[in-house]
This record gives sequence, C-alpha cells and structure tokens, in this order.
Amino acid sequence: MNDVATNILEVSDLCVDYASTTSFGVTGAPSVRAVKGISLTLQRGETLSLVGESGCGKSTTAMAILQLTPPSGGRVVFDGRDITSFSHRQMRPLRREMQVIYQDPFGSLNPRMTIADLIAEPMAIQGVGRSGHERRAKAAELLDTVGMGTRFLDRYPHQLSGGQRQRVAIARALSLRPKLLICDEPTAALDGPNGQKIMELLREVGRAPDRCVVIVTHDSRIFHFGDRMANLTDGRIVSIETITREGNA
Repeated sequence: MNDVATNILEVSDLCVDYASTTSFGVTGAPSVRAVKGISLTLQRGETLSLVGESGCGKSTTAMAILQLTPPSGGRVVFDGRDITSFSHRQMRPLRREMQVIYQDPFGSLNPRMTIADLIAEPMAIQGVGRSGHERRAKAAELLDTVGMGTRFLDRYPHQLSGGQRQRVAIARALSLRPKLLICDEPTAALDGPNGQKIMELLREVGRAPDRCVVIVTHDSRIFHFGDRMANLTDGRIVSIETITREGNA
C-alpha cells in the first residue's frame, strides 16, 4: 500500500549534487552527483536498512531526506507534506518529528550535562512538558524504555559505556516522539555484542504504529535488522529486498 495514510515517507527521484573544488576554491557549477534518482517509501511501523559501501551516497541520501543537505532534484513527502523546497524556518516545527541518531555516542552527548538533562533538553527547547520536574520524570521513563534505569539519571556521559551512551542518544531522540528516526551508522563505534543489542532496540523502536526508522550502515552484521533492505551503489538503489525472519508469515 502506497498512500499517504500508510506511508510516513515518500521519496521520488531524489538527487544531490556537490560543487567540485580545486586548489583555488569552489568552481562555479556543481559537477559531482552524489545521489542519482533515489526513490523509496516507508510505511508506519517499518524499519528500512539503507546499506552500501562507504562513499556510495547513503548518508547523503539520509541528510537530504531531512533537508539538512539541499536536494538538487526530486521530491520528499513527509507525513503527507511535500517538504522538498521548505526553508529552514518552515522545517523548524517539523524537526521534532524527524530525529537523528549519529554514529558516535562519545561525541554526540554534551559531557557537561547529566543524563537527565541531556534527555530533557530537546523537550525544553520544543516546549514539551509543563515543568523541569515533568521532563525529568519523562527522562526516567525513557531510560527504562531503552533498557537502562533511573539510577543513571544523575550520571555523566563519561561514566557510561559506549553502548549505554548510544542508548541515551536513542532515549534523547525518542523524547520528542518522532515519526521519522534516522540512524546514521549507529553501531560503528560499538563492539559486536553491544551493536547487536542496539540494533534489537532500534527494531523495537521502529515497531511503533506512527513511526518509521531508517538505518544507514555499511556493516554487514546488521543488514538484516530492518524489515526491508535498500542496497546502494554509486548513488543509486540497485535493489530493495524484504527481510524474512523465522516465524514470519
């Protein structure tokens, strides 16, 4: 089913160009096409793995979907709204619905803030919750959701392991109840067991009835964690596969 009621995200013929550079600076016209006509859809409750080798355009595709990298062509429809030409001002109210988890849990969290404050900060910025006490209670609830607990609320990032920091990053992203969650190489800084646990958590997160998840990765160990897998080569999707698991119909 490919209608607005079912799909949160619809991408049609998306292209991204980068200006070429020389030793004298940037040339006048774009000359490198990093993303070449990508089309895909994501349904509610679906997780899509966007996979390929480094440099194939998968992260650029993700950033263009979020309008953090300007598309050069094509169309991006988010929750029924064509956001392709939205300005920064028009995108601002949508940012709470479109969240990103980056690959480096060591660099993505402010080391001077407690875990409670890190999770509550996006809620305070977006006006979610009536008080700091209410936001702290929500932070505690989110830590439980990601498999940690209230004992971590007053700790600092340097007191956590890499896997725990990535769980905090997930809790922080979930604090605004996003409809689209993009995870850019979420296991790159983690060892195998921790990476697998994070992927299992993200798969659970992606099953929410009004959310979809995109996992950008080149790690073959986690390709199968999505419901579908889009394979990218040289800026193009060359195949989209449905992932079947034991016990699925």
